[in-house]
Amino acid sequence: MNSIRTIGLALVLLATVQPASAIESLGYETLKDHNGVEIRQYEAHLLASVRVSGGFKNASYSAFRPLFNFISGDNSEATKIAMTAPVLQRPDNAENTWVVSFVMPRSFDLSTLPAPTSDIVNVVANPATKLAAIEYRGGWSRKLYQEHEDKLLSALATGSYQACGDPVWARHNSPMTPWFLRKNEVMVAVCTRDTAQR
Repeated sequence: MNSIRTIGLALVLLATVQPASAIESLGYETLKDHNGVEIRQYEAHLLASVRVSGGFKNASYSAFRPLFNFISGDNSEATKIAMTAPVLQRPDNAENTWVVSFVMPRSFDLSTLPAPTSDIVNVVANPATKLAAIEYRGGWSRKLYQEHEDKLLSALATGSYQACGDPVWARHNSPMTPWFLRKNEVMVAVCTRDTAQR
């Protein structure tokens, strides 16, 4: 029953942020095209994150309730925080464990963002970061994600950039969006090969 309510919350939450272009997105500048993927410079940002266990596709549903509650006012100041895009998911150190994150609006910094009331929601500041990204349209299956992660890492196998972290899954749309219209991305932090070898 809890899982049904959680999925319902996720559907309501993401349905309210359509279209994706109408909400704030994590800012970046495209630096260049590298073997068919974009190299981007992302701005510094805050992430509210929850660590969950479970399958690739269902991990976000488990994380949505505490994250949704946090931005809905379950925080030290009972403040509502606007939803942004994308929702991020990356593997954690433990097997079959994931970190799911909401990007906080750029109007907040660590001193002004209300503290989470829940001890499972953590807020961290990410510095400006250089990432390689590949965009794709379609559903949220692990198979489709893996296909594009492989393409991304293959593109970074040669040339001046290489992956310097774990890939991150970025979803920009609601589950209410038809699968063929959903914008998804796979991103990974990159560094130059000269830097990585030092």
